[in-house]
Amino acid sequence: MPTAGTGTFGGLFRRSAPKAEPAAAPPASAGFEAIFGTAARARSAENPAPAQVPPEIEAPAAPAPAGLAPPAPTRSEPLDPELAAIAARHRGAHYLCPTDLCVQPPKPQRVALVGSCFLHVLRLHDRRPDGCRVDLFLTNNAAELPAQPDGDYDFQVVQIALRSVFDDSLIWHIPFDDEAGHQKALEKAVRRLEFQLQENMRWNTEHGLLTFVMNFPVPQRNALGVLMPRYDLRNPEYFIDRLNEHVERLVRSYRNAYLLDIDRICAAHGRRYVQDDGFMTIAHGGMMPLWGPNANRAEPVAPTAEHYEITWQHHFPQAVWEEACLMFRTVRQSDAVKLVIVDLDDTLWNGISGEADAVDAGMVEGWPIGLAEALAYLKKRGVLLAIASRNDEARIRAIWPILFRHRLRLDDFVAVRINWAPKAENVAEILAAVNLLPRNTVFIDDSPAERAAVQQAFPDIRVLGRHPYYLKRILLWSSETQTASITAESARRSEMVQAQIVRESTKTKLSRADFLAEAAPKVTIVWLGGASDPRFARAFELINKTNQFNTTGQRWTAETMGGFLAGGGRILAFEVADSFTSYGLVGAVLVRDASVEQWTMSCRVLGYDVEIAVMADLVTRLRAEGATEIRGRLVETEVNFPCRELVAKSGFVLRGDSWVLAAGAAPPRPGHVAVAP
Repeated sequence: MPTAGTGTFGGLFRRSAPKAEPAAAPPASAGFEAIFGTAARARSAENPAPAQVPPEIEAPAAPAPAGLAPPAPTRSEPLDPELAAIAARHRGAHYLCPTDLCVQPPKPQRVALVGSCFLHVLRLHDRRPDGCRVDLFLTNNAAELPAQPDGDYDFQVVQIALRSVFDDSLIWHIPFDDEAGHQKALEKAVRRLEFQLQENMRWNTEHGLLTFVMNFPVPQRNALGVLMPRYDLRNPEYFIDRLNEHVERLVRSYRNAYLLDIDRICAAHGRRYVQDDGFMTIAHGGMMPLWGPNANRAEPVAPTAEHYEITWQHHFPQAVWEEACLMFRTVRQSDAVKLVIVDLDDTLWNGISGEADAVDAGMVEGWPIGLAEALAYLKKRGVLLAIASRNDEARIRAIWPILFRHRLRLDDFVAVRINWAPKAENVAEILAAVNLLPRNTVFIDDSPAERAAVQQAFPDIRVLGRHPYYLKRILLWSSETQTASITAESARRSEMVQAQIVRESTKTKLSRADFLAEAAPKVTIVWLGGASDPRFARAFELINKTNQFNTTGQRWTAETMGGFLAGGGRILAFEVADSFTSYGLVGAVLVRDASVEQWTMSCRVLGYDVEIAVMADLVTRLRAEGATEIRGRLVETEVNFPCRELVAKSGFVLRGDSWVLAAGAAPPRPGHVAVAP
């Protein structure tokens, strides 16, 4: 197991561990003493601790204390096996990380843990979940990492010890009325945090490694007293809150780095079962230790497990791992959900609206309004919403304002199919209207017959609705509905698709020539200035989320994209607007030398021939740079039918395994498409 530096275990195993032999002081960078003081370096050298916990002293897992949960209600019948299965999936380590929408999620193969002994106590490096190799690098006391990672890591988890930035006496002796002194203490802690991150993030900054950085567990209580100000720096609880704000700010200043909210995990699983605030210093920021009995006192003290309900060892480490894997899947955009189709009666409200003499807002109270809230936030993320209901549309439109008032609007849904046709037919129409695949869709209905019919018609669609109490958390917490960033295009996706539907309706009423003249599509083309370009996030999202108009189907990580750009690769992006709406950035083309490596484009602008217009402009640009023959890659996938004719229509000829545009040849320029450089 790789390790670096030395570790201090904050007393977790001090009474049990054998006496360690003194070790040399860990290497320091030039700024260590300036920030932490020479005394800190001296203490580190004089009182070293072992770099790893010897396996023979690891505390055994204690049985779960009795009384942690109320007794289960008496049941006259056995628990429904299906309910038991879904309930089990939503408890324990998976509580914050539902897996109900997972199809074939990517599994990390190798992960690095970089930080203090807190990581060692979690023992994630011993668990090897799903066969993953997990390496631990201890970097206590400003110890330095190896110059480069030894192997290919899918991601690293970075953890900074709280006591390395917030020592025990930092605010103890500052007078209560000295608010400026507390502010200076926070600034000092932030400087220390910046220093620690700078070293521990080196593999991120130098090699582009995907990184998740832990924040700090917030104390359980205000040490000054329950009646003292809560949101005040003099309260150490709020002090750590503010420090966590700076953790996220600093993490977001790095590329390909995200916050791993360990504080949220502590809170969700119960601070009382995890944190050691009751008897350790706040600066320790650790987990409740499993100390054995102390027989040296006048009155022997029983093990801590008999004093406190210590349960973190049963589920907390795995919960941390599941959160990191959820973040990994989110970054990879695996099994992404782009559309949610919902039923109405007994799905978006309680009861059958057509059978009710009167309806009121009480029909949506409880889990239905929670589902409505989830839909509203999905729309903000860029997920499309649609309705498929067997109902009378006029009545539904009349009662909608009574049920939801202004909270959820019918125009929040890009497609509404309320009629008496079979659900499978309505779903087919919705998919065609928004030009999405069943595998990127979730269908929610209370009827098992309707769910079965839609599942049979579309085997790849994901179906929910049997257990409504889980709908909100599945939709909001699953990695498949999340995104690493919300771009201007994704935030406006519903409005753009609604305009697309209007456009397609207009198209059926006009000849192609008249329609193109009325639409007047316009393309704006630009080379992106690398990963720092403000449009890069949208281009990267487009490359990794596009299935149908994607000439290779290849998915990219930030590291592999960084390597592509560093090796001379470039990204050509283009935006499209017409008389109906502006579609934003809808195309991203990866180019290296005189080769078109990958072409991705949103299907929202299919039919305008904008891809041919962009290819003609790109060829002109490459020829101006000295290219003669131009090559293009095309790898057929299960779903990329719409883009297979791009190279042929542009004049490329298949030669062996490559598509080649001969010297002097040029793609046609569609006259109805205006191109702006």
